[in-house]
Amino acid sequence: IAERIGAESPGPNAAGILIHDVSALETAECGDLSLFYDARYAAALTETRASAVVTSRDLSRHAPDGRCLLFAFDPRLAFARVGHLLYPAAAPEPGIDPAARIDPSAAIGAGSQIDAGAVIDRDATVGERCHIGCHAVLGAGVTVGDDCRIGAQTVISNALIGNRVEIGSCVSVGGQGFGFVAEAHGLLRMLQIGRVIVEDDVEIGTNCAIDRGTTGDTVIGAGTVIDNLVQIGHNVRLGRYCVLSGQVGIAGSTVLGDGVMVGGQAAISDHLTIGAGARIAGKSGVMRDVAPGAKVGGYPAVPLRQWHRQTAGLLRLFSGRIDKR
Repeated sequence: IAERIGAESPGPNAAGILIHDVSALETAECGDLSLFYDARYAAALTETRASAVVTSRDLSRHAPDGRCLLFAFDPRLAFARVGHLLYPAAAPEPGIDPAARIDPSAAIGAGSQIDAGAVIDRDATVGERCHIGCHAVLGAGVTVGDDCRIGAQTVISNALIGNRVEIGSCVSVGGQGFGFVAEAHGLLRMLQIGRVIVEDDVEIGTNCAIDRGTTGDTVIGAGTVIDNLVQIGHNVRLGRYCVLSGQVGIAGSTVLGDGVMVGGQAAISDHLTIGAGARIAGKSGVMRDVAPGAKVGGYPAVPLRQWHRQTAGLLRLFSGRIDKR
């Protein structure tokens, strides 16, 4: 295990320890491997029944003598790797369920699993070793790469999906963007003829909506992770390895650089540029461009330290008024 997760071996005395599961320090039993990455949980480390613990050299001073420790530079990363060793993703069971509807012009790659009720429209392409869930719909001309997982009741249209992409259930990819122009007798919808391009190794959570581009494309960069209940508007372009937490909303034509992280329920206005490596706090409202590497928060979003000073100042102001009453 130590070799596979990039940790230091605990030595020859640990060779006979059998690990069969992972667990939290508080609930671990003999045969479990646990994680200790924060000194606040030192008491739990002392009392745990885990057979082995992943931690760092620095934190090992909190461990009682005799504890089997696996030292890693990043304990959380090493522990995550253990989880994947013990619980590898299930391989698809090749075959097409009789209740699925596959257009004769569609192409299904070898080793793919198509579940009951799935619909794959004309000229759609599904790569090798994919799993298309129950009642999922792939529209005309949609391309899905190899080793992808498409959840139940997800609808994909006007999209190109890369390799090793995982999309949760009840997701809409490639639907109409939200754009209207006022006319004499109401609202006229803007033309939507672009696509959604999802690059390799992207994960998209449940109940997300990613709109197709208006005239260009909406792009989700490689390695990006999107939580549940996220809305991404038309022509948005996400860089590589971005992280979007739950209930984030990004309005049309905004561009996020590589490695941007956005906290839960944050809202980002349209036609903005968020620089690479920027951090946006949860519940923030971003109305201006954000510089690369900047940390912002609040509504409207400002540099993080400024937001904290504003919050503290308001607290002092209103606390004084309450005391006077």
